[in-house]
Amino acid sequence: MSVIARLNSRRRSGQSTVELVCGLFVLVPLVLVLFDLAVIVIGVQVNDQTCRQAARAAASGDPASATQRAQAVVARANQQGSSMLSNFTLITPLGFTPNSVVADAAALVPYGGTVSGTVTVQTEVDIHPFIVPYVYSGGAPLKFRSSQTFPFTHVVKNTAN
Repeated sequence: MSVIARLNSRRRSGQSTVELVCGLFVLVPLVLVLFDLAVIVIGVQVNDQTCRQAARAAASGDPASATQRAQAVVARANQQGSSMLSNFTLITPLGFTPNSVVADAAALVPYGGTVSGTVTVQTEVDIHPFIVPYVYSGGAPLKFRSSQTFPFTHVVKNTAN
């Protein structure tokens, strides 16, 4: 093999290496951003699901303890959360005023009756992706809020003799 053929072979090999490195400079950040966007989408879906479960729990049972039931769902979400999803919070007060609903229920005693309406629950979650927060918020977690409304009906028992 001649000297010129060896030099051409080395140049082609060097050119391939430079093209690979340039391609990786574009490909690696693109893959990381796509991974971050997937984390954000999954986090928003988990927050929506948690909010829906909290609204469902708040709408079932005695209106006086609706906040405690919704808070229990949010606490369970915090226990099950990963390092990328944290700090699920219940935005209070709930969509109905528990005191007015409790007063309506108290007005039905001793003859009983139904109290109905809707309850709105809002939750918020902090999402910690790898790259996106540094671009948009200087490293602070991204906060997403969800709101769900459910109907409720509570039956006050007849206690009259």
